[in-house]
Amino acid sequence: MAPNWRGPWDARPLTTRHLSPRVWHSMQSHTRVPGGIRDMEARPAIRLSVVASLAALALLSGCSHKASPVASSSAKTALASPHAWPLYGLNAAHDARYKAPQGTVGEPVHWVFHVPEAVPKGMKKPAIKQTYVSITAVRDLVGIPIGASVVDGKVYVADDNGFLYALDGSDGHMLWKFNALNQIMTTPLVAGRGPKKLVYVGGGNSNFSYTQAVKFGHKGASIVRGTDISGIYAVHAATGKLAWVYHTKGEDMPTPAIDDGTLVFGNGDGHIYGLNAATGKFKWRVPIKSFVSMSSATVYHHLVIMGGTHPSALYAIDAKTGKLAWRTAPHAVFSSSMGDCAPAQSRGIVVTQFERKAKGHHRAKSVEIALDAKTGKILWQTTLGVGKVPPRNKDAVPMIVGGTIYTGSPVTATAYAVQLKTGKVLWHTPLKIKMKAAPSVTGSDVIFPVGNGAIFVLDRKTGKVLSKYMTHHGGFGPQNGVVMGDTYLIGSNFGWMYALPVKTLLGQGKTS
Repeated sequence: MAPNWRGPWDARPLTTRHLSPRVWHSMQSHTRVPGGIRDMEARPAIRLSVVASLAALALLSGCSHKASPVASSSAKTALASPHAWPLYGLNAAHDARYKAPQGTVGEPVHWVFHVPEAVPKGMKKPAIKQTYVSITAVRDLVGIPIGASVVDGKVYVADDNGFLYALDGSDGHMLWKFNALNQIMTTPLVAGRGPKKLVYVGGGNSNFSYTQAVKFGHKGASIVRGTDISGIYAVHAATGKLAWVYHTKGEDMPTPAIDDGTLVFGNGDGHIYGLNAATGKFKWRVPIKSFVSMSSATVYHHLVIMGGTHPSALYAIDAKTGKLAWRTAPHAVFSSSMGDCAPAQSRGIVVTQFERKAKGHHRAKSVEIALDAKTGKILWQTTLGVGKVPPRNKDAVPMIVGGTIYTGSPVTATAYAVQLKTGKVLWHTPLKIKMKAAPSVTGSDVIFPVGNGAIFVLDRKTGKVLSKYMTHHGGFGPQNGVVMGDTYLIGSNFGWMYALPVKTLLGQGKTS
């Protein structure tokens, strides 16, 4: 039986580098551009001088935790949200939207939150490199790497600085924070009721130790990804205090799935685990040999499905028994791509994305693939296009609504709508900026966040670009947005979290 370290101790102690977060006010303005596309730009009402060093950032630690929304009101506005969040993207299809119950009245909220060491707004690339050495490095230190979850009016945000934050959804002020002692790249999951409601995250990093890295030169060798402290943490939703922790040998970067009281996760040590979600007690462990990087789990009935790398394959595990239901290995998968994408499932069809090599130097094909969720049989494969190989997180996460897959591609920098049943491309729209996050649907529109910090809104039926909103607080990689009522929430790789009225993205709402 695998070791299970659990303990009743409180949330981990803070370190001197983790300082008090603040919520920044911002104002928006938008202008018409040729072709009818609206181009909005977020602008702060209170400007701080550019921080030139990490020491200067530390001076902000004495600032108040109190926060207020962008558009002030006499009373708090409750953020529409569900009572649980069992999966990455809320559900198996990654359709992360929630409508307030009929008869309730709620207005969209508007605020911006940043973690303590977040890259200051407007900081140029030369200054970033001077302060943080490289843009990639700062993303790994302070970025919000994945989507937030929203439950009972609270927004749960995981950050690469090792902290899980709980924010008041009405105005963005921090309620508590928890230190996992390593990077957190999972979407926080939430389950349980009342005082037993827990928030779950995984801690771990993408590093390979020297002893593991050299194994890549040995065919068939099992490789463990992740260094330092790795584990699954459950904390009390009300207080942020630790309920239990289960430590693992490899990283725990991908988001688990909760199925009928069992928390299922793949990780960096070549196994898929099942734990009792309430207690953290070990239930079962299945060897798959592959390490799972950012392939967050989806579900079909009681089958939990995820992708792995080295070897590249998709796996389905029965959450009740811990038995392997099926394993499918598409041919000629390039690099780590099978383990980078979080698959989506709808109508018994699992969809994911991977790469194959293409002719030319550093070129790849972006491939969308569909499988029968029950058997793992490949139903279709569609090549979306050819382009440069992305540096990391080599695939875009799909989301499915009404029999249509909406996805992007970091290879082609293009947005797509694909028919779920056949794999036929219904439309494609070049955005010319790499995208990796799952899109979001609201009404007749689909929202695509992209790598330079822009948020595009496209027509769902035609793919026509309707608007572009610029944030200027970093960009969006695997970070997926969520739509709660009429509010869109997303975090950036520079450590900023946004709550934006959907009308603002479309340039239709008040901007101050």
